[in-house]
Amino acid sequence: MRNIILVAIPALAVAGILVGFVGRAPESQQVAAVETASPPPPPSPLPLVTVDVVGAIARPGVVRLPAGARVLDALLAAGGMTGDADLFALNKAAVLRDGMRIYVPRPGESAPAGSLGSEAERKIDLNSASALEIESLPGIGPSTAARIIRSRTQRRFSRVDELQLRGLVSPRVLADLRDLVTIR
Repeated sequence: MRNIILVAIPALAVAGILVGFVGRAPESQQVAAVETASPPPPPSPLPLVTVDVVGAIARPGVVRLPAGARVLDALLAAGGMTGDADLFALNKAAVLRDGMRIYVPRPGESAPAGSLGSEAERKIDLNSASALEIESLPGIGPSTAARIIRSRTQRRFSRVDELQLRGLVSPRVLADLRDLVTIR
């Protein structure tokens, strides 16, 4: 019996190896595909906005910044505000527009007309306002805002009264928002 076991164990091992070779399907040649990635195109330069920073500022003058920059970025680019600047007069988080003037007042001063923080600057420009800005006006909802944007896309506004003349708002709504909008 011992002899049978000694012969059976190697025979089973050889049989297992043979079954493994015979039962296995031939391996297909796998070719590794190598992709050559073309270098990414160079990033297109961000458009720049040019703003004039004046008033209580270290280095007053014109600065150029990437589109989407904030008032704070312009103030820092101009060397920062001086010690006698009114720190709370400006919304430093406001997004810059090309050609805008930022006047940093001293305490008690008011911003000159047309500069950031002046009455005229706080009004919504019908020719450049977003749909959300237009919707913030009294009596204007999403559909009216969309109609205003479509109308200005066809022809820019030259007067605030055109809102009514083009049939976009009623006389009552125009009276409510007349002092809140401007044309630039």
